[in-house]
Amino acid sequence: MTELRLQELVVENFRSIAGRCVIPLDGSITLIHGANGAGKTSLLSAIELGATGSVGFLDEQTGDARSLLRNHDFPLGHVRLALEDRDDGTRVGSFELNGDTVSGRAALTKPEQTYFLERSFLPQTALGRLLESYTETGKQVDTALVRFVKSLVGLDELDALIDGLHASGDLRRSRKAVPSWARAKDRVDALQTRRRELQIQHEKALTMLAEAAARLRDLLGETSTDYAIDELLRTAIDRGRGVETSRAELSELEQFQAKVDAVGNLVRSSLFNESAETAQDLARDLEARTALEAWEAGSGAALLAELNAIRHEFLALPAAEAAQLADVYEQTVTHAIAAANDRAEAIASNDAKYEQISLLDRRIADIDHAIASGEKRVQLTGVSDDIRTLIEILNLAIPVLESERCPLCDQHFQGPGSLSEHLNSKLGRLSAGAREVVHLERELASLRAERLTAVRQVVLLKSVPAQDVIGPLDEAIRRLNAMADSVNEGSRLLQIVQSAQARAAEILAWQAERAVIADRIADVRSALGLSFPDSSFEDSIAVLKEEIGERIQRLRFADIQRRREREAREAIEDAQRDAERSEKEVRDADAAISRLQAQMSTADSRMMSARDVLQHAEMTRSQLINEVFDQSLNALWAQLFTRFAPSERFTPRFVKQTAASRSVDVRLETELPDGRISGSPGAMLSYGNTNSAALALFMALHLSAPPELPWIIFDDPVQSMDDIHVANFATIVRQLAFVHGRQVVIAVHQPELFDYLALELAPSARAHSLVRVTLDRGSGLTVADVERVSYAKEPSLHRAIS
Repeated sequence: MTELRLQELVVENFRSIAGRCVIPLDGSITLIHGANGAGKTSLLSAIELGATGSVGFLDEQTGDARSLLRNHDFPLGHVRLALEDRDDGTRVGSFELNGDTVSGRAALTKPEQTYFLERSFLPQTALGRLLESYTETGKQVDTALVRFVKSLVGLDELDALIDGLHASGDLRRSRKAVPSWARAKDRVDALQTRRRELQIQHEKALTMLAEAAARLRDLLGETSTDYAIDELLRTAIDRGRGVETSRAELSELEQFQAKVDAVGNLVRSSLFNESAETAQDLARDLEARTALEAWEAGSGAALLAELNAIRHEFLALPAAEAAQLADVYEQTVTHAIAAANDRAEAIASNDAKYEQISLLDRRIADIDHAIASGEKRVQLTGVSDDIRTLIEILNLAIPVLESERCPLCDQHFQGPGSLSEHLNSKLGRLSAGAREVVHLERELASLRAERLTAVRQVVLLKSVPAQDVIGPLDEAIRRLNAMADSVNEGSRLLQIVQSAQARAAEILAWQAERAVIADRIADVRSALGLSFPDSSFEDSIAVLKEEIGERIQRLRFADIQRRREREAREAIEDAQRDAERSEKEVRDADAAISRLQAQMSTADSRMMSARDVLQHAEMTRSQLINEVFDQSLNALWAQLFTRFAPSERFTPRFVKQTAASRSVDVRLETELPDGRISGSPGAMLSYGNTNSAALALFMALHLSAPPELPWIIFDDPVQSMDDIHVANFATIVRQLAFVHGRQVVIAVHQPELFDYLALELAPSARAHSLVRVTLDRGSGLTVADVERVSYAKEPSLHRAIS
């Protein structure tokens, strides 16, 4: 184990220390003295800061005491703690204090810092509540005493085992610690529920299988129930193989049925009845055609020639043939009448146009005569042309006046009266005959406009050409009227021939239709393999329909039967698959349930084993803790306490922990010399002896195990002790420093105690040393007076002893 020794402390502007102080700490014992506020506690806090990077009592009060470390009279501060590491040389903890910022690195590692705070450093603020802090108990309590006991007896591994096995102490904790355990339990419950559902499905599938087998057995006509399901299926499959043949036969029969229905419709739609009149109709047809041919060769030919001549000569129509004689005649008559009407309309239109032109010419002549007479009357008035022009201008301007601005000169009228009155007055003064002239001029203008309109109408009428007038059609119409009887005779003969020909065609078509019907009936009868005597078409069709209907009915019934058998077979196959699937799922669920139950059983067994181990571990732990408290700590604590207070009847001790428990139940009691047990130290001891008990316990803890840090630092531990306790404390400190090799640092307030301890703790061998540090702030800055006391041999004393 690495052995660290205190070497030197450099403090500058830290807490109540003003200025720079260098304190050697390499002596066996270092005594620090100073008045109140001189900086004793600040020096010890500086050691704590350099070692751990924090000041504990300040952090407890403020949470983050970095802003309180620098002396506020100075902007910068510094703390440097030097340690001697015999393995790695010098180790330094250094911190810079700049404003409220603290930066640096501690000299100790994290585990070493914990040991320093719990076993090496006893600040003044912790001494009074040391016993209280040691006796905090509970499962989650981790006090310095608990950690000491664990490290002393090596409980960390045992506690780790107990913590690891904590869940095994209770089934709920175990399942909470192992989520898969709870999931497995839930999975088993879900699988069991699912298995019950699958079992119900399997039973339903078996029931459906039995029902489908019974239905197929009834369809196949099997009365025996000895047939296995596979045999039933094979029989149904064999019977179903003829389905395609039946379907082809059914399709063929349906085609025959459609053909017979069509033949029946043909027979019903035929209205012709064979009788003796058939030959007479054919003879009349021949007679009619002979008469028509004779007419066409005689009078018909002349009639057609004359009709074509009229069409060509009078109407400009193409020539026609005898077959169209009646239609052509009607067309020719219609065209002749229309042409006659058009000729009459053209003559009337031309006459009306010439009459209108004549009337307009006479009117123009009358207007010219009236204009000449009017101009002569104007000349007779004796008014000059200029005056008449001015009068006309004024007559035109007066009606359009809208304001007092003259429309002729565009100037605003400023004379007496209005502009209209002025112009009327001016018009009256121009000439006595002005009104007559104006009236005549207006009449002349009207005549001239009327003449211009008439001239335009005459020009327009003359520019339109006259309508063509064809020659007279009276002769053609007379000749057409004369042809009427002959045309009617030819039309009558042609109509008779056409009627006879239509009747003959109907007879021939009916005879062909009867042959087709007979052939179709024979084809269907032959295809069906039927033989029956010849009879009427209706009887034959009725026989065929009846036979085809019966055969179709048989095939359809057989098809329905096969379809039902196929449905029953498919229902059996579906039920078999469902039964097999549900049976497999039930087996799988059983296997999964068995597997999970085996795993849960194994987990239960392991939990019980772990619970046994946990109980043994807790019992072992309790035994070890009792051994530490009863044999080690209690004995050493009692020995040190009696050294402090030899006259005290009550001796403090730890209560033995009899029951196994995961928590360290730290309780204190006192014991009388006769072995009787009494109350706690706080209740039975005085305040001074209570502090002595706490100080003795701190030393006992430090001495109970090999030290990781061979330091003990006290902040004024003797302030409430009497002289005997102080003397006993000095003796114990000499043992710690000179016998057990601890470096002891003590801060003392009273100068008498400082001098006494300096005398009592003086070195008694060359390997021992004492450092006396006196702090003073008389000049405003902190001054550290350091005196190193080394061993000095006394010859006279040695001679006296020898």
